[in-house]
Amino acid sequence: MVSEPITALTDFVLAAITAFWAIRVFRSSDQRASRLFALALAATAMSTLFGGLYHTFPGQAVWKATALSVGLVSFFLGLSIAVAFLSPPVTRLVRVILLIQLCVYAIAVLLSDDFWIVIVDYASVMVAILIICVMRWSNASVRWITTAILISFAASALQMSSIRVGPLNHNDIYHVVDVVALYCFYRGGMVLSTERSSSRPT
Repeated sequence: MVSEPITALTDFVLAAITAFWAIRVFRSSDQRASRLFALALAATAMSTLFGGLYHTFPGQAVWKATALSVGLVSFFLGLSIAVAFLSPPVTRLVRVILLIQLCVYAIAVLLSDDFWIVIVDYASVMVAILIICVMRWSNASVRWITTAILISFAASALQMSSIRVGPLNHNDIYHVVDVVALYCFYRGGMVLSTERSSSRPT
């Protein structure tokens, strides 16, 4: 028996849409930053798929898979932004930091089911990305990415509330708002792909 059918359905729809956007971004450019951005979207689709499975058949193993895939979202998105907008030496440092954070996060997730671990990991990377975006505000892609992050923060706040709208619970409403955030991420990834490709030496 499905535990939360509407939440599971919205998860599955969101996973399919995000997977499609990930493929679009991946095919749009062969630049490393763009490919990493596509991997972040793919990891988002995977975490959403696992989330749908969790809301269908709740279980600790499925929750662990969901949380671990969220960690991959933070890792790939953070690395993508670093590659796109920071110098190579700084990017190498960021890659080490992100890798260490991912390993610590994975261990914490495996040892605990506390949702705050997911929130702290994701929020810390997103705040760092926002700082980089402010520094590169003239770039069109960062305006899409900034909008996406702010909307995702708003969606997360709704998810942690007890809000209901008709048959939709807080998780369902989160998905409705989050699809807007993911669309902005997709647009940012596509613009990033175009700008990175056009900047290649000829």
